Amino acid sequence: MDSSQSRKRKGEISRVSTSPTSSKTPRTKKSSAYGADFEQHLYDHGIIMKSRVPKPGNLNEINRKLAELRSSLSPSRFSDTAFEAFQAKNDEAQSESDIMSKVLPIVMGEADIPSSRNIQFNNLAPLTDGEITLDQPDYYEGSRPADLHLRVRKELGDYIVPSTNKSRPCLPNFFAEAKGPSGNAAVVKRQACHDGAMGARAIYKTRLYVDSTTALDNNAYTIASTYSGGSGGGFLTLYTTHPTASEDPERTVDYRMTQLNGWHMTGNPDSFRQGASALRNARDWAQEKRKGLITAANSKTVSPIDVATSEPSTEIEHSQSTTQPFQDSDTSTDELAADISFLSKPSFSARTRHCGRHR
Repeated sequence: MDSSQSRKRKGEISRVSTSPTSSKTPRTKKSSAYGADFEQHLYDHGIIMKSRVPKPGNLNEINRKLAELRSSLSPSRFSDTAFEAFQAKNDEAQSESDIMSKVLPIVMGEADIPSSRNIQFNNLAPLTDGEITLDQPDYYEGSRPADLHLRVRKELGDYIVPSTNKSRPCLPNFFAEAKGPSGNAAVVKRQACHDGAMGARAIYKTRLYVDSTTALDNNAYTIASTYSGGSGGGFLTLYTTHPTASEDPERTVDYRMTQLNGWHMTGNPDSFRQGASALRNARDWAQEKRKGLITAANSKTVSPIDVATSEPSTEIEHSQSTTQPFQDSDTSTDELAADISFLSKPSFSARTRHCGRHR
């Protein structure tokens, strides 16, 4: 054997001898909405994405609310020319970021409702067994923390205060998820299901705090929406999620997702007006339910001393949402501004998506 062969043989032996052993247990990757196993994981933990029965007891009430006409979308205020401009914006969108910043704000309209975008729900108890990624909605609406008594926030924080940044909106029950032209419709629905379950659990836990005898009333108080845009797209879908008594002895409740309706927003002006009205009405409805529940929860705290010693961040919390939804500190106004002059819009941003955490 010549010297070069000897060196080569030694190198091979060296590489073999220094290779890592196989005794270490491989790290398990958490399930996310981007995986085909995600729906089954949710189902195994009582979160039913394709629920047909039982439907929410207040389904007719919700649908009546969604169908209400809005003067801001009447032909005299939202013209066919405005609709054609919307069509163009939708068709020009190349990414989820474009949809969130330039298209969906036109559909959403303007409202003074506390909101945040692309915020990881990193302060909540696991939704299932801790083996799914944290929920991170494209957009959600809740209530100002100062509107809900400090004692309630402390007792229910694991369920109603989504972020470790405690100034973010709490008690979330309205969500929006979006995808661009290359987005996957199955993924965005899984994301909406995850969002809806988190919101339904927040509402259920707060209702349980208010009155355990009426908390499980088979009604829905949470809305999740999806929008798939870009050329050939423009589809808006609304869902609601509600808790029901579980037949599994290991769980108290299950969470069931029910589709409310869907609209082809770029189809014609009437279809746009119907879909946009439904989405805006859904936001109003969700806020109305939050406010009523917060009033009831606050009434459970009767000590005036506690009211006087609430967290001193009230002024900051209110300053974040007075005339428009929250602006994330790490997102510039220019990045979020939509080039549409005929409608004022809330601000959005897209995200690098990770998906969730029940019980």
